[in-house]
Amino acid sequence: MPPVDKLLLEEALLDSPQTRSLLSVFEEDAGTLTEFTNQLLQAMQRVYGAQNEMSIATQQLSKQLIAYEKQNFALSKGDDEVISTLHRFARVVDELNSLHTELAKQVADTMIFPMIQFRERDLTEVSTLKDLFLLASNEHDVAMAKYSKLPKKRENEKLKAEVVAEVSATRRKQHHSSLQYYCALNALQHRKRVAMLDPLLGFTQGQINFFKMGVEMFSKKLDDFLSSVATMVQSIQGQLDTEAETMRLTQQELLLASETTYMPDNNTTTSKKSQQEPPPKGWLSQYSN
Repeated sequence: MPPVDKLLLEEALLDSPQTRSLLSVFEEDAGTLTEFTNQLLQAMQRVYGAQNEMSIATQQLSKQLIAYEKQNFALSKGDDEVISTLHRFARVVDELNSLHTELAKQVADTMIFPMIQFRERDLTEVSTLKDLFLLASNEHDVAMAKYSKLPKKRENEKLKAEVVAEVSATRRKQHHSSLQYYCALNALQHRKRVAMLDPLLGFTQGQINFFKMGVEMFSKKLDDFLSSVATMVQSIQGQLDTEAETMRLTQQELLLASETTYMPDNNTTTSKKSQQEPPPKGWLSQYSN
């Protein structure tokens, strides 16, 4: 990695305009980094949320598959094979759920936590030290203003000694705070690289482990099961296609019948009507004699 820019600690006490100008560049960089870190953390939290939701969703899916056999279907003939297959799929989904749960934990531990730690520890430290540096600088400026207002002709030795002591104390405080602030800004140039790369390294490794575990868990023992399910689905689909074609031809036959079928005096209609009408009065008595 190429070397990073840094503030020279030896120039902290001098506090020259050139040093202040360079300091403003570092502060601008820290502000940009803080804003980007917040946005990046939000994106990472969405990934974690999606992964955690996948864990919850697969758990719910497994329960719903088991619930199929408890449904009171009016037509349930031939469902035994489907029920047993759904039970097997529920066990598969349960195993997938364990993988998704583990992956969600890894995402939280290796991606979300380090980024939050960087924001709360490193970026907050820089912000806090900046406030202390500004406070110390203001106190030094006030002390220097008092010193510059001391009378030149008739000096008050006691007052001058007090002001000089105040300037010395505030300058020492400013120097101490500036050294801490400069060190934190310099360290941030290195820490931000680690903060950007390390969480993504953990996330990617977690994904790779997830897929490896999935292959180890499912690749061999599920081949025969999935093949049999595919064969069963194809068989059912074939039956459906045959039945659909039969129904299509029957429908076509019925629709191509003579238009007289729909006439009110059609024999079929009349026959049906006569079958529905009550027998004429005296009909039963004729046959009972």
